[in-house]
Amino acid sequence: MPIFRPEPIDLIARRHDYFPISFRWRKRRFDVTAVEKCWSDTRSAKRRFFRVRCRQGTFDLEHQVDSDSWHLQRWPLTLLPFSQKARKLPRYPLPRRQRRPNPGPGLASRLAEHLLPSAKLRPATVSLPRSRPWKTS
Repeated sequence: MPIFRPEPIDLIARRHDYFPISFRWRKRRFDVTAVEKCWSDTRSAKRRFFRVRCRQGTFDLEHQVDSDSWHLQRWPLTLLPFSQKARKLPRYPLPRRQRRPNPGPGLASRLAEHLLPSAKLRPATVSLPRSRPWKTS
């Protein structure tokens, strides 16, 4: 689940001054329920990585020891912003030979002319006798 760039986070609390307990990312607080994995990288600068599990999903956190800054490397796809979520592909029209025939808007009038060529359709007018309302005695 790759992302394009790490995002900075605010670490709220640590356990034993080492493991993250809770952090804030995009104005939301995430409480760590378990630290699944911990590893370090010392190639260019000393960095520690933590794979943590929260109620919202699994995250990969990076701690740069020299500057004491924390970054989010990986997060669940359900927390991606709306603009980065997978968009629907545009629907292109099918080739003409694969399209369904379009009957058009005037199909009912063409059928009526074909089936009843001499009859003209007119609304029925019926006059009903007016009666008095019911009376109870």
